[in-house]
Amino acid sequence: MRYLVVTKQTTPMPPEMVPGLFAAMKAFSARYTESGKIEQSWSFAGLSGGGAILNVASPEELDEIMAEFPLGPFSHREIYGLVHLAKSLDAAAKAFEALTGTTAKH
Repeated sequence: MRYLVVTKQTTPMPPEMVPGLFAAMKAFSARYTESGKIEQSWSFAGLSGGGAILNVASPEELDEIMAEFPLGPFSHREIYGLVHLAKSLDAAAKAFEALTGTTAKH
């Protein structure tokens, strides 16, 4: 399953920890990009934060990966499960039809 992970720094990092945290973040990103678990990653221009699309087998695997996220103690994270748009629209139309007894035009 694919997930969008968005992180934003909420707590300042102690200055003496910054070099080590950045090195750990680079290694974390490289490890999971090389394994194919991170499909894309980026930082937000001018902000302390970023995001990634992860492709993992289960929510438990995502949880294990995020437990290793080096900047976690200093960040707020939002995680969204991703669904293909066409499938999502088909499911919504089907739910609408069941709820109203009418056919959604698509």
